[in-house]
Amino acid sequence: MLGKDSFRFDYDPAAALRNCGKLLGMELTQHGHQLEGGYYLTGEPHPYRKDKLKVYCQNGTIWVSEEGGRCISLTQWLIEFGGAEDYKAAIRMIKGENQAIHWNREFQKRAEDPVIRYVSSDVLTGCKQFDLRKCNLFNWMCKMFPEEKVREAWDIYNVTTDSHGNAVYWYVNQEGKILYDKRIAYKEDGHRDKSFFPGRQFRVADGYSGRCYFGACIPDDGKKAFILESEKSVLLSYLYYGERRFLATGGKSNLREVDSNMLLCPDFDARDEWMDRGQVFAWWEKWGIDSIPVHSDIGDMIEWRMLHNK
Repeated sequence: MLGKDSFRFDYDPAAALRNCGKLLGMELTQHGHQLEGGYYLTGEPHPYRKDKLKVYCQNGTIWVSEEGGRCISLTQWLIEFGGAEDYKAAIRMIKGENQAIHWNREFQKRAEDPVIRYVSSDVLTGCKQFDLRKCNLFNWMCKMFPEEKVREAWDIYNVTTDSHGNAVYWYVNQEGKILYDKRIAYKEDGHRDKSFFPGRQFRVADGYSGRCYFGACIPDDGKKAFILESEKSVLLSYLYYGERRFLATGGKSNLREVDSNMLLCPDFDARDEWMDRGQVFAWWEKWGIDSIPVHSDIGDMIEWRMLHNK
């Protein structure tokens, strides 16, 4: 059954797509049948990616998608970020019956400098009461490392589970403030369950707009910090290499604020992209196999070494 955002002739999708740059207040360029721009979903400019945000038409609906993040309909975007009170108001904006968003960079300022909300520490304390053994990822890690060590890693990095058995990565900044959660379902083999899209309970739209690297709460010891993409691989790296400082971006396009005290550890398919951003630790050269799987990361190397007693 088609939802309310399905094409019901509420607006002309072709006209709406052509007008999306003005409507969203973003500088978008056309690539094939879609528009692209250097922004996060919130409208905050991305530091270097010019194609982070994609806008396209599918099945009569305009979709706004952040690469590595959420994908929502244009009407929902206008409700969450564009000031529309409801679905009908969003349709009026798309049709031009209400004034479209004219930022004059004003909306950008709101996106960059909002009053940031933080998650109560009681929420994290409560989530730490959930039984980790109900989480597939935790059980999978315990097959390779002692359970006591795995529990220590999860506690240090503020990783919990929830009532559904998902792994919940809590992004906690250097000041110890909890910015938001990231929930991912895993299968028994430790691989992500792709039928479940990563979600957040504490969303940007609700004011939880702060950003930091996963693991930012780990004290800075003055040594090189290893920057990875995956939160799961951060845990594996800590368990395998010992008490070094490992941080995760949460996605290859989320690399920000690189300094000389960081060693970048990109996924294998992002190595060229990250090479231009800073000093790279070429973990793939240390794997010891002839053919590196194209989508592998340092966590895959660690798993392979553990299974082969390397």
